[in-house]
Parts: sequence; C-alpha cells; structure tokens
Amino acid sequence: MAEKDLRVLILHFAQKSVDATKGMLQYLGYGGITGVSVPARVFNILKSDKFDLLFADYNTITRYEEDFLETLRENPGQVPIKVILMIDSDIPVQDLKKMYREGITATIKYPFQLNEMEKAIEDSIRSVPMAISKTIRKIRELDFFSFLTDEELIALLKISKCRIYKENDLIFEDGQPGDRFYVIVDGIIVISQIVNKRREQILARLKRGSRIGEMSILDGSPRTARARAYDDTVLLEFDRRIMEGYDDIVTLKLFKKLTHIFSRRLRGANAKIKQMMADQAKAREQSPNTPMT
Repeated sequence: MAEKDLRVLILHFAQKSVDATKGMLQYLGYGGITGVSVPARVFNILKSDKFDLLFADYNTITRYEEDFLETLRENPGQVPIKVILMIDSDIPVQDLKKMYREGITATIKYPFQLNEMEKAIEDSIRSVPMAISKTIRKIRELDFFSFLTDEELIALLKISKCRIYKENDLIFEDGQPGDRFYVIVDGIIVISQIVNKRREQILARLKRGSRIGEMSILDGSPRTARARAYDDTVLLEFDRRIMEGYDDIVTLKLFKKLTHIFSRRLRGANAKIKQMMADQAKAREQSPNTPMT
C-alpha cells in the first residue's frame, strides 16, 4: 500500500469537486492535501513546495492550459510530481494517448470509488519514467516486441506505463476489472487462486517476456486469478482504453500480435482435444467390453 504521508495537490475548476476529492483522500488516511482551481497556481506552488501527487481534472487543464502537462514535465524550475488524471468516461482516445505521452502516471474515472482511487495512487507511485527506467534495452530484447521497428517501439512505449513492484506486491486480484494487460520486463509473477476460501493454489510462475491479463484487451472480463510479484519486478502496462483506439499502425500491429498468440493457443488446445479423442478411441478398441461413458 502507498505511504499515507504523501503530499497531494488537487487541480479542479470547481471547488465542490476539490472538496469531494479531498474528502475521499482524507477518508483513506492521506494528509497534506492542497486544492487549487487554476493551472497557473500549480506552477507557482511547485516552485517553492514539494508535492508527491497531482490529481488533475482533464477538463480543467484542457480548458485553461492546452499544454499544461507538457509544461509541467519540461519546466526545469518545477519539482517533479506524479500526475493522476481525473477523466470522464467519454474522453477521446486520441486525447488520452496525448496525456499518456505527456507523462500522466495513472487515471481515475468519474464518479470515483474508494478502491479505484487507491489503485490509481498505487499505480502512480509505482510508475517509473521510461526515460530513466533503464529498461528500454531489455524491452527491445523481448520476443514479444520483435515485430516492431525501433521507431514503432518508442511510439508504443509512450502510450504504456512502466510499473515497479516489490516482492509479494499484489498486481491484481481475482474478480477485479480486466482493464489492462502486462508484459514482464524483469522478475517473476505468480498466478494463483484461493481454494476453499483460504488455501492459495499456484497455477503458474511467469518469467521475463511473458504476458499477463491480455484477454482483458479483447473482452474486458473480470480477472479469474490473482497475480503477485514473486520478487522485484518490472512490468510494462497497456491500458485497454488506449488500445481500443485502433487509430494507428502501432496499435493495429499489437492487436495482430495478440491475435497470433491467441490463435496458437487455440490450435494447441484443438490438437490436445484431438489427441485425447484419439486416445479414448484407441482405448475402446483395445477394451471392447468396456461400456462407453
């Protein structure tokens, strides 16, 4: 869980929304919260004070300052801060991609739920800027990304997030919404289920280069298992809302790659079924008196 001593800045043009967001954060145990209604105030505050997180309303930053996030990221006079974007459900995919490229570390959608706010904070704290993460070379080496040129890989990384997890950190829980998938850049992920409401059964241990949760990109169904970091782990995260755009060659090539993966799995499953049916037929031939089931 994120440390409760984080200092949080809230940017929203409506004071009642600032108060509502502040109230939820305080309920979760966070203190040191400041709210502002104009983007320029954020820059002034960060010149002299340090904050860890900025909850920034999408409509506020686009209404008052079109290049707010870019200015926030590139201005050398500002203290580095991680940005959680507060969005409506109907935000255009192109705008969301732009926000990702400009450095947001997580998103949260109106109306807020407490567990979603905690998840956004966790995601943001774990987020590592790709330029300083020293993982690009490792990503280039992964077979999953071999279908991309260097330029396409860079474009894809700009709309993904690099997350850091420590040993035993929970990545997602059984039953949670399937709104993203991950590629393991470093470390090991344990996939498990709780049996009889108490015993954890290990289903798989996934290593570097493996994917987890990719079915969520296709149907958005809830998670059917738990994923936890076995050791210190680096993941690349791809948000389903971003991938649903289908509006550029990189996204389309990624979907094509996933389609090939699912097709191989389906062919493998079909081959196993045929082999099982053949084995059963052979067994019946060898034991003609055995009643069929």
